[in-house]
Amino acid sequence: MDRILTKYEKLFSVRFTHNAFPFSASNGNLLTPNLSILPDSVTSALFKKNDIHYRLRNDMLLCFVRVKNEEESPYFRLPNLLTARFIINLSSSLQNQTEVATNHGKDTIYRFRINVRSSADSMNLAGATLGPLLSLEPTKVFTPGNPGTWTTVNEKLSGHFGVIDIVTEGSSTHRLYTDVSNQILFYTTANGNEDEHLFTIHLTN
Repeated sequence: MDRILTKYEKLFSVRFTHNAFPFSASNGNLLTPNLSILPDSVTSALFKKNDIHYRLRNDMLLCFVRVKNEEESPYFRLPNLLTARFIINLSSSLQNQTEVATNHGKDTIYRFRINVRSSADSMNLAGATLGPLLSLEPTKVFTPGNPGTWTTVNEKLSGHFGVIDIVTEGSSTHRLYTDVSNQILFYTTANGNEDEHLFTIHLTN
């Protein structure tokens, strides 16, 4: 019987913390049941095309990509400018413990921008931007007339706690790759460190 081996490697991960919900190995993760984190439709399409999968567990958002069996590089080459967006929502119990700004709400949401070509590895609510944010998902809008016209617009996001934007910009050291041209991933199973590519978001100011 033939055996087909499909390998996956962690692409990046984001840990969430909150002082009122201290992580305890004996109690298990406490934040995960209070978090909803989902990719937008643009990111979902990118993930499907490139065989990228995500999980929310142990207070971490984990993203894995299929890699070649003979080397630690993506099976499907990733875009040179990789971007991904996740929509964040909190349970009422967690949000009640979170020191959100007074102007947060409706279409004024938090944006956590994580540049994997940057040295920054943690931020809190004060480090995030707060304000209106356009969706990355184009929407067609019909304007009546003679004749009527269709236009493509990006509407404001509304009703969410915030978003995480993963970007690869600038010329700093690339945290995803040891070899950018061949996309050899920096993290390998030989490292054995779960905190590789780990970024932390503190859900307090």
